[in-house]
Amino acid sequence: MDKLLETRLNSQGMKEFKCPDLLAEHYKPYPCRFRQWITQHILVVLPICAMLVGCSILFWNVRRKLRVSRRVEELYSKVCEILEENALTSKSVNGECEPWVVASRLRDHLLLPRERKDPLLWKKVEELVQEDSRVDRYPKLVKGESKVVWEWQVEGSLSASKLLTKRDVSKTKVNGNIDLSCQPRPTMKAELMEPHF
Repeated sequence: MDKLLETRLNSQGMKEFKCPDLLAEHYKPYPCRFRQWITQHILVVLPICAMLVGCSILFWNVRRKLRVSRRVEELYSKVCEILEENALTSKSVNGECEPWVVASRLRDHLLLPRERKDPLLWKKVEELVQEDSRVDRYPKLVKGESKVVWEWQVEGSLSASKLLTKRDVSKTKVNGNIDLSCQPRPTMKAELMEPHF
């Protein structure tokens, strides 16, 4: 014991044994070693951690912007398709449907419930629609309330033949998009009823 351990006399004159520091290092637990290493290299560890956190935040923001941008372009494409199909439908049913679409109904139809909480998404779609010369935006009184409506103005566009073919295949099938856009015009005609005897 005297050869392996360090010895010293305490205040009462008794001999005490102490494990040497080099030998004690081998029995130190790993969490303790890790904390000791962090403490010794704190000036290097802090900048590296800050850089990693900053890079993670930057990467997340860039990825989110790309995802929002793709979703905005997808929504804008669907808006144009619905507006164009609605314009063609209103002409083909002898003026029984309105050629315009209420913007708020279109928004609620296209956006997922979780996407409606983010007003920036639809605002970007509205900006793209506003920059599009093929779409007219104007206020209109719908069922006693003032609404902003969108109307497709271009005839004979590239997708018109595709839409006509699509409608010819399913003439009797009512598209879900028509329900939110096709506003039947009020008719004053009364059907003549033949008396039954």
